Amino acid sequence: MNQTNQKEPCYEEMKPYEKFMAKGPEYLSEEELLAIIIRTGTRTMDACSWQSRCLPSARAGKRAARPAASVRRGLCKVNGIGRVKAVKIKCLIELSRRLAMADTRERLQFTKPETVADYYMERLRGKETEEVILVMTDNKNRLICDRTLSKGTVNCSLVSPREIFLMAMEYHAVHILLIHNHPSGDASPSRQDIEITKHLAQLCGMMQLPLTDHIIVGDNCYVSFRESGLLK
Repeated sequence: MNQTNQKEPCYEEMKPYEKFMAKGPEYLSEEELLAIIIRTGTRTMDACSWQSRCLPSARAGKRAARPAASVRRGLCKVNGIGRVKAVKIKCLIELSRRLAMADTRERLQFTKPETVADYYMERLRGKETEEVILVMTDNKNRLICDRTLSKGTVNCSLVSPREIFLMAMEYHAVHILLIHNHPSGDASPSRQDIEITKHLAQLCGMMQLPLTDHIIVGDNCYVSFRESGLLK
């Protein structure tokens, strides 16, 4: 009886769609995933090579203050990318960000700084300037709402204690937290961060409105003033 030797498929030689069908999306590179979504190449470049040129521009666009402008300036410079394909790529990036936020939202507990940092890290990802967010919670540390207090320069945001207290009174907050980002990616608090937090904590104590934490988020890292002993 003759036995037929079946040759094992060479996944490295497969086209992205074939590889997807054979192994699943988790085995595809970023270039291959994008090649399937956009489904295009150029006369002188196959789809995956072409996608590898698109990805740096797409990633750079995540840090743009005005995404629409970055689409035209970045992605549209790649040969074969027009406005429509560029918009598709940016929409995919935004969808990914929102899905990541939804996932971290399910684990969000305001008594656990790590879960708070994970959630707001996704929300603030890609911002070119510092933003300060006021989080207001009830007597059981459940979220009432959050509001953006300020949008600053690349390394400084202004925080008004008066605005914080008025907003906390408006929403009947029992506790408050401050969240802000460092666009540099380094979450280490500056001397100004420490001084502002200390001053605000003193004022909050006088107003009987506890400042439970100040969390700085960076690039996949965070610093909690409470955990670090900078806020008691």
